[in-house]
Parts: sequence; structure tokens; C-alpha cells
Amino acid sequence: MYNKFKWLAKYYKPYGYVLAVLFILTPVQAAFQVSIPRLIEFSIDYFENDKVPDNSVAVWLNDLGSTVGLGTAATFALALVLIGLWAGALYAFVQGHRAWMNLKLEWLFRQASFNGVTSKGPNFFNKYRTGDLVTRMTDDVAEKLSWFACSGIFRFYEAVVFVAFTLVMMITIDPELTLYCAGPLPFLILVFSLSHTVLDKRYDWLQSRISHFNDVMEACFSGIRVVKAYTREKAQKGRFNDAVNQRRDAEISTVKAMTVVESMYFYIWQLGIIIVLVAGGYMAIKSDLSTGKLSAFVYYTVYLIFPMFDIGSFLVKGRQSAVSINRLQDLENVKPMVPEVSGGNGNGSIGGRLQFDAVDFNFPGSDRKILDNISFDISPGQVIALVGRVGAGKSWLVNLIPRLVDPTGGAIRLDGKELREFKLEDLRRNIGYVPQEPALFSDTVRSNITFGRDDVDDDLLNWAIDVAQLKDEIETFPDGLETRIGTRGMSISGGQKQRLSLARALVGKPRILILDDCTSALDSRTETALWDRLHEVMPGMTAVLVTHRPDTLRQADQIIVLDDGRIVERGRHAELISTEGHYARIYSRYELAEDLGA
Repeated sequence: MYNKFKWLAKYYKPYGYVLAVLFILTPVQAAFQVSIPRLIEFSIDYFENDKVPDNSVAVWLNDLGSTVGLGTAATFALALVLIGLWAGALYAFVQGHRAWMNLKLEWLFRQASFNGVTSKGPNFFNKYRTGDLVTRMTDDVAEKLSWFACSGIFRFYEAVVFVAFTLVMMITIDPELTLYCAGPLPFLILVFSLSHTVLDKRYDWLQSRISHFNDVMEACFSGIRVVKAYTREKAQKGRFNDAVNQRRDAEISTVKAMTVVESMYFYIWQLGIIIVLVAGGYMAIKSDLSTGKLSAFVYYTVYLIFPMFDIGSFLVKGRQSAVSINRLQDLENVKPMVPEVSGGNGNGSIGGRLQFDAVDFNFPGSDRKILDNISFDISPGQVIALVGRVGAGKSWLVNLIPRLVDPTGGAIRLDGKELREFKLEDLRRNIGYVPQEPALFSDTVRSNITFGRDDVDDDLLNWAIDVAQLKDEIETFPDGLETRIGTRGMSISGGQKQRLSLARALVGKPRILILDDCTSALDSRTETALWDRLHEVMPGMTAVLVTHRPDTLRQADQIIVLDDGRIVERGRHAELISTEGHYARIYSRYELAEDLGA
């Protein structure tokens, strides 16, 4: 548990003022609160015996009231009102700070988790599915952790302070009766020692079922077109029903365990009230205890009920929050595949010369090399085409250039410096990358193209749209550039998605342009027009293309042929055709496919 509090402490560090308020004013407020039953005791005993009780505090209050002309009854009443007001004001002040800190911590937890996830590599997203990540950053953070991280801990602190102050007051009234009242404590300790393992298991199981439930929903909604195309609605309903039932059973099982444990904490301590009423009443009848002291003792016993409930709740919720912290730490403990190197080159000046020197790539824990001993040079302004069969390693090779992944062997140099020497932000700002599957967001067309880059003016935006062959179609959209395209661009066609993604890459005026088979969804006329414009702009930048288009291959400065992660051929189009090797066979298939498509 110590490690969990250490993990929480880093989020509290910038908020020393709030911590000071909670740590210092909570005992002050508790001290005012526990004073109230003693004032009630003094008042009852005064009215019953018509004299000031034999208590130093009561005598001091009476003397203080006398100096300002107040009678004993008025003094005790005024003291009761003033202390009650102070206790209420302090309680509201402390509660306000606790509530603010709850919300702040929720934001901090979620932001830190999200920021960490965005730095992870493909291996991370192979392990953690989207629904699971959403659960960890919503349910684990908001429902399980954020309240406990502040209110849960400081209600426990308040409860311990309150119990300590109350027991001190009870001991000053009657030590023997206080001992009777503490009788239920051993039972409470036993309940916790027997329950914490059961609670841990049920909380862990519940969170895993919530993650599974969200996974099923996310997969179904993301692939809804495929589900409908294959009429698999019934099967998906069955999967969803199973996931709902599993989550329901886990929720019920967890709530049962929580209810039993919390109820035992709550009701066992009420035995103390019965003991006080029986033993205290007997002592009052025998005149061993005044009516005022018995009343104060009953007040204090009632006072102990809710703090003991908070202590029980802390122990129960603490186990639940520990599971959620473990789940967030699981995300943190996965090291980024591409770490930012401190002290990297930050001038942002890039010429565009790329050198691959004996580059290897494979996933951690796998012996299979996705790329094996890749070496080639690209001069600034050159157009390089990568070809090969499906699974040859083309996409992984281009992913190495913007450091979406890092090579596991060899080195990649840009302008003579290793890629790792550049700051990621500076490197990627100078690279335009269009992946095989365009990634669009539920936002406007304009926002999807500019992508948060404030330096993009309208002229540059219109130029990128024109090159990407999107101008005429955007004019037909209901709101033009302000048209919202829906989740993952579901309201536009596949070809429009690819061209919008290309416009996003071009609008940054990159020094290096990477196009990973990004025209596969275009019709032949649009594709021809697009490549004609691209060939006009590409001479000003280094271009790495994964393409099957014969016209583009013929114009490339160098063609690199990959097979099973290795370079098997390289050269210009005419040279490779004359050798009648891998490239010639691939090219003939591309030509045949283009002729059939025409």
C-alpha cells in the first residue's frame, strides 16, 4: 500500500496549500466539534443542580461570561452557538477544498494516463485494446480512484482524528465506560483481516469485466458496416449479451461483498451505543454518573459511528482504488518504443538526405526480423519507390523515418546525424506522412487538415487541398471546410479520406514526404490527376513512396524491391526491367491490374 500512496504523492506535490488546509484545519474543526457535547453536559448539569458543574472549563466559561455581564445559562448557550458556527464554517471550508482536489486529481490522473498512452509504440496497442484503455481512463479514474485519492484519504484522516479526540473526551468523563464502549473494536479488526483478500479479487475481476464489455462495444461499433454486410447482427447481440451478463454478475458480486463489510463496520459499532445506554444508565441510576455526563457520553458514542464507518469505507475503497492504481501503473510501466532523447538537436533545420545503414527491426521478444540489414541512401529531392509483395516490410520501413518505431539494429541518419539526435517534434514537423489507412477525427474538414497547426494560413490550406484533388468535392459539402465528417470520417468515401489525409501531410510543407500506398481507393481518373500534381510538387522534397502505380514507378529516381524484410533488388525502372527479376514480375502484375481497371 505504501507504493500506492507514493504514486499518489507525485500528483499532490504542486498543491501544498490544499494539503496544508486539509492537514491543519481538519484537526481544528474536529476539536471544535467534539467540544459541543461537553457544553451540552455543562448546561444539563447546571439546570439539574442549579450550580456550575465542578469542571475547570465550565468554571472558566462562567467566569468569562460574568466579566461581560452574562449569566451562566446565557454563557453556556452563547459558547454553544459560537463553537457550532466555527465548526460549521471550518467544515464547509475544508469540504470545499476536498471537493476541488477530487476534481483536480481526476483531471490529472486522466491527463497523465492519456499523455503516457500517446507515447507508446505498436507493441503497447497490440497488448491493450481500445475498450480496455477507455475503461482505465474513465471508470478506473472517475468512478474508483478520484474520490478516494482525496476525500477517501482525508475522510479517513478526519475520522482517525475525530475518534482520537472523542475518546480523549470520553476518558475524561469516565474511563471505565470508555473501555466498555471500545468492546467492538477487536471484531472490526477481524472483519478487515478476513475481507481484504476477497475484496481485492472481486474488484480486479469487476474491472476486467468492464474492460471486456467496452471492448465488445467498441469492436462492434467500429466494424458496424462489416457486421451488417455479413448479417452478423444476431451474433453481435449474443456477444454483447454475454458481456453484459458477465459485467452484471461481477457488479452484483462486488456490491454484495462491499455491503457486507461496510454494514458490519456500521452495525458492530452500534453495539457500543447499547453498551453505553445499559452500563451508563445503570451508573446514572446509582448516581455514579450525572445526567449531563451520560448525555455527553451518548453524544460521543453516536459521534463515533460515522467516523468508524468512514474508516471501514477507507479500508474497503482503499482495496478498490489499489486495483485501479495497479491498472494505471500497468500502462505507465510499458516503456515507449521511441523514447525522446534529452539534449537532442532542437534547431529544426532539415535538408532531407536519408541514409539507412544495416538497419534491422523486430518486435521485443520475437526472433523474426521484420526488416533485415537494410542499407540505402536518399539524396535531398529524390523520389524513392518501395515495392514488394504484401508483408515484405514496406510499411515498417517507412515507419522508421518519422520514428514511429526505432530500429533494433543499425542506424538511420538524416543529414548525417542519427535520427535519435533530433527532437521528435522537430523531426516530425518536417515530415509529411500519409499511412495506408487514413486516420481521421470527428471534427471539421478544416481541423482534420490543419491538425492544430496554427501557422497554416488559407493560401497554404487551399494549395494543399488543390494538390490533393479535393477542391471540387469540398465545394459540394454542406458547410464546405466547416463540414463535420463524423467518427473516423464515416460520412465521406474511402478516396476522400485518403486525399484528405494527403492534404494534411502537404499543408505542413514537409522536407520529407512519405506516401504509403495512399491512393488505393481512388478511381483511375482522380488518381492520375493526383499523381500529376504530386510530381509537380515532389521535386522540392525528399519523397518515399510505397506504390503499385506503373507511371509513378517509371518516374522514380530509385526503386527498392523488398522481399521478406530484405532488399533483393534496387535501381531505376529501366535497369530493373532488363534484369527480368523480382521487380519485372511485380511490375507486369501492376500493369495488368491497371489495364484491367481501365
